[in-house]
Amino acid sequence: MLRPYSYSKEIILAFWFAAVLTAVVWLISGWVPVVIEMIRFGSVAALTVFVLRLLIRLGFRLNMFREDRRIKKIMFEQGVTPELLSIVKRRADKSRTPGQKAEAQLVLASFLSEGCCFERCFEVLSEIDPRELCESSKEEYFNIYVYTNLMAGDTAAALRIYDSSRLFFDRARLRNSAMPVLHTMGALEYAMGDYVKAENYFTQALAYAVGKSSRCDCEMFLSLCYLKTGRIQYAVSAAKNAARDAATVYQRRSIEGLRMQLEEQVRERSNLSGKETAIC
Repeated sequence: MLRPYSYSKEIILAFWFAAVLTAVVWLISGWVPVVIEMIRFGSVAALTVFVLRLLIRLGFRLNMFREDRRIKKIMFEQGVTPELLSIVKRRADKSRTPGQKAEAQLVLASFLSEGCCFERCFEVLSEIDPRELCESSKEEYFNIYVYTNLMAGDTAAALRIYDSSRLFFDRARLRNSAMPVLHTMGALEYAMGDYVKAENYFTQALAYAVGKSSRCDCEMFLSLCYLKTGRIQYAVSAAKNAARDAATVYQRRSIEGLRMQLEEQVRERSNLSGKETAIC
């Protein structure tokens, strides 16, 4: 048989709550001016702290903006220099969490890869724990690993890393920022001699490219694919586009090498007409 429920505890609690509330109201009613001043002071203090934090954050962002502009200028004029590396390393050293440090090291590895500092790039990548990276940065991590091996001439190692991290590449291809992985996949196919498939990847990457530097990377490889498949005029056109979009000293150097290859092919094919085509 169920025992009847007792409300005695609830009644006692309600009584004490009403008593405490009455006492608080009574105390406050006698201290209204003091309470108002405290609220006013607290509001001013909170607003001051908010503005100071906003100014500090704004100053930090402005400093980052100046550093980013300086980095772009260095990459365009000189390439990877001790000054550039010190800026990026300083950001990594200021990181407060393992995740922030891993993200900053990934940026450093990216610059080292572009600057053809392959051994140093591999050292930095080996120091990164991919588990500390966000999902999109994990995709970038493996992308840099594959691409750097390709640029270092180790196609076999690049293929092994790609096969072991294919999940990240397949996932990255679905993003709006798919250009880097599509470009790397194209470079991998190009290194293995499948120029048609490589051209397809570079064409897709170009569609996702944002900024001159990204477009230049795609256009240079497209020019090479056209050259390998005998379409000289297409190769010349892509090389001209790449020359207009070149944003770093490394891209300009690569275009010079591409120019020489194309000029040699153009000379061989223009003997009958006696005309020469300007390459870039």
